[in-house]
Amino acid sequence: MLQTIFILVLGSLAAFGCTSANPPFAGAPANRLTPAPTIKADINSMMDKWQTVVYANRRPSADVVFYGLADWRDAIAQAKSSGTKQVSLIFVFDGPALVLTLNDTAFNRVMGTTTGNPWKSLVDDLQKSGADTEVCGNRMKELGVGNADLLPAVKVDNDGWLRVMELQSKGYTLFQT
Repeated sequence: MLQTIFILVLGSLAAFGCTSANPPFAGAPANRLTPAPTIKADINSMMDKWQTVVYANRRPSADVVFYGLADWRDAIAQAKSSGTKQVSLIFVFDGPALVLTLNDTAFNRVMGTTTGNPWKSLVDDLQKSGADTEVCGNRMKELGVGNADLLPAVKVDNDGWLRVMELQSKGYTLFQT
């Protein structure tokens, strides 16, 4: 009986095209509308100056890190393409998120792995897009890592949270991850 109900429900969903193996936004949509519908924006966001500080201090997970860093990288490109004259994005890595900024050797030592830093290319992409990357010097001491253990172009702050407060006092908008 239960099996029959399951088959009927599954058959009904298939008839309506609702049994896609991929959830929405997971890769290229299988049933994309062609041609794409016309979209007219009611609000065109324009800024002369965009100043944001992202305080990253949570334990990294693969999806959160990938989508978070990739989204910020894309946001920089969108801001620049929309005519924003000054774009300033600063990532301050602190706490467990600091491991994202470590070179392979230091990452392996701190995380107890042999894989190297799986996120280093994302951090590099973020830097290439124009974002500054900084780390908390106090947290580095706690982890037993030094400047030589960091990825290229990562700067060291004496205290990550104080740096965030300093940037806020200069007009930066805070996002915390």
